[in-house]
Amino acid sequence: MIRYYCSGLDANNAFGHGLGDMFKSELKSRKSIVYIPGAFENCEKAKVKYVPIFTKNFKNVGIEFETVNILTPDLTHEQATQMLENADFLVLMGGCPFKQKQLCEKLGIIQQLKNYRGIMLGISAGAMLMSKYIATIPCSEEYPDFRIENGLNLDGLSIFPHNNVSSVEYPDKLVSGCETYKKSDLITLAKKCSPLYLLQDNLRSDGLTDVSIIKSSDGKIEFYIENDGKIWQVDKDIHIVNTSRNSSDKKVLHIEKIQGRD
Repeated sequence: MIRYYCSGLDANNAFGHGLGDMFKSELKSRKSIVYIPGAFENCEKAKVKYVPIFTKNFKNVGIEFETVNILTPDLTHEQATQMLENADFLVLMGGCPFKQKQLCEKLGIIQQLKNYRGIMLGISAGAMLMSKYIATIPCSEEYPDFRIENGLNLDGLSIFPHNNVSSVEYPDKLVSGCETYKKSDLITLAKKCSPLYLLQDNLRSDGLTDVSIIKSSDGKIEFYIENDGKIWQVDKDIHIVNTSRNSSDKKVLHIEKIQGRD
């Protein structure tokens, strides 16, 4: 099984910097793709807006699925499980990870997600749901307190997305959209959610997007970056994870393998 954890992707060319080539080499079949929205209320927006964007981005790199399905709360447990059983590719979309978990619980598919053997891509909330813990810090009106719940725990790691800053050194306070992250709060969070990784989808002033991705392939963990993407690990402090960069070509994903987990 192959799983991708990411904060977000290049809005204009999500899979064109190397990720699409990886998908093509890994896909054994292109019969079906399934999307799981980030919340009950996100289902219609996912159907009308975001799934067509994903479909276009897949098509741009030469990937087309025969069937496209979206898991919605009106489905029966049997319908949802049948869709997952037939899925070659599964996308856990962005939104609220706690509400996304509730949607999956309502459909009765939590255990099936844990056992899923195809390619799984988790974006933002989706990556958090895939994590050992769904963990947030006090950062906004939507997330006013520390909150930790069990995630799917697919690879024994936890993800915190949208750490969108250009500097390698993590700041004491980071404003990302309508949320504000305190370095001290993330360190506090890591005491209960280790190993905790910080990912980014940093849209720069020059129009490029710094992207970072963690890939799990049969338990082996690999780090990927695009442009100047950064991955931090949090323990007693926040430190950058070493990633290889090729200065002559920064429009491809660059990889450095770390120790695999059994």
